[in-house]
Amino acid sequence: MKQVALSTLVLLSSAAIQQVLAADYGAFPGLRPSYPDQWQPEADDPLSFDIGVRYWYSIGKQEHSVGNFTETMDTRSHTGEAYVRVNDDSTNSFVEAFGGYGVAHDGTYTTNGGPSVSLPAARLGYAGLDFGWLPLGSDHFNFGMITGYQYMNDSPDTGRANFLTGTSVVNVSPGVYELSGGGDSKINNFEIHSAKLGLAGKMDFGNFDIFGEAAAIPYSWVTGTYGALEAQPIGATLAQGSAVAINGHAYGASGKLMLGFRPTENLSIRVGGRASYLTGQYDATWEEVAVVGSGAQRQRYISNNNPFSMLRYGALLEVAGRF
Repeated sequence: MKQVALSTLVLLSSAAIQQVLAADYGAFPGLRPSYPDQWQPEADDPLSFDIGVRYWYSIGKQEHSVGNFTETMDTRSHTGEAYVRVNDDSTNSFVEAFGGYGVAHDGTYTTNGGPSVSLPAARLGYAGLDFGWLPLGSDHFNFGMITGYQYMNDSPDTGRANFLTGTSVVNVSPGVYELSGGGDSKINNFEIHSAKLGLAGKMDFGNFDIFGEAAAIPYSWVTGTYGALEAQPIGATLAQGSAVAINGHAYGASGKLMLGFRPTENLSIRVGGRASYLTGQYDATWEEVAVVGSGAQRQRYISNNNPFSMLRYGALLEVAGRF
């Protein structure tokens, strides 16, 4: 009898549970599959890379004045350049690293108002890093700011001034001594470190684009050697004892405008121009050697606040690939 009662209780409990589950079945959420029915494409990468080369035909003009010494230099240079640029479309910004070196030069120079003389040689090299951010505008036009640093060596060869390297003397007669010893000379070496800050803009029409920038150069540090400057001719008892070193600062402006055409999605050809101008002052320092008694002594000299200017402008041709 007890066994019949237990069996009846189990059957009634099972029936009740089935009714409850049947009533609440719709309240349980459906099971989610482990993978979606269709694969979703990945979001587009906002980063792209431009790698390209440029040819720059440029014209340079420099003017220097140190005391009574003046010199004007006019150069024409053919320069090869390479660059790498990282573009971030999500922020409309870019970072560009570039460097160039002049492979052929010609020109003229004048010293102290004399006749024009052909340049025997020149050196032009540069490297820099730019950052641009163009947050304003529309789908086809953006503008914003650009900043950057550039190192440049723009050194026309205008000759070498000789100087003595030692402090030796020779007794030419009783009580009379003259300078003797070896000499040396150095070429011009003008190095410029510049910072820029300005505005930049870009217009994109699909297969065509325009990019331009206009920047101030609030500060440039100018250093190096003015090898052609003869501060003191070599004489029997007094002579220049070193090359003239320069150290100073400048300010100016720069600009660039490029018109681009994309024959394919990943190839760009651009033409345009670039220019920069600096003006400032530098200190010139050198040593002189003089006979004193039966020996020789060196004396350091400095000429302060000597004005100079540097201008360079020219046409650019660029070919680049995008990855």
